[in-house]
Parts: sequence; C-alpha cells; structure tokens
Amino acid sequence: MKLTVKNLQTIMGYLRNVAEVDANDEIANTASSLAYRLEAAGTSVFDMPLNFAAWSELDQATAQYAIARRDRYVLLPGNRHAVDLQRVEKPRRTLKKG
Repeated sequence: MKLTVKNLQTIMGYLRNVAEVDANDEIANTASSLAYRLEAAGTSVFDMPLNFAAWSELDQATAQYAIARRDRYVLLPGNRHAVDLQRVEKPRRTLKKG
C-alpha cells in the first residue's frame, strides 16, 4: 500500500503519542525512531519508502501497534503531551502554605 502525505502525518502523530506515553521503553524508543525517520522521509535522508509493504517487519509492527493504540494514547486539545486514557492518575496533593 502506497502511503499519502496525510497517511504519513497521521501515523507520525500516533507514533509520537506512543513514544510519549507507552510504559515499555523499548516500544517508546522504537516508535520515536520511526516517527523521526518518517518525518525525514520527504527529504530521503533515511531513504524511507512510502510503500508500507517495503518497510521492515519491525517498522510495520511498530506502526500497527501505534494505530491500534490510537484511541488509548491521545493528545487532547490544548495539551502539550499525550495521555494514556486507561491509566488513572492520582490527583496531585496541594501543599499547605505556612
């Protein structure tokens, strides 16, 4: 399947979210690396083909993982960082003054 620029941008967004949120450092680093290489694909610095079938198995699996997590790891409007919607975060305690 040949990817369009819009497809690449969407996948890069999903990969960035995985890179920021995923608890497994190996997966997060792989997603970050792939997002970086896709960003440079237009300049052919890393010679990243736009044909998805020509990607390495690891790159394909990473992209599929990011797509599968698109509804879980999201960048909410107004936020600077992605969040994991399934992880419950404890509210921060406020320190008493004085």
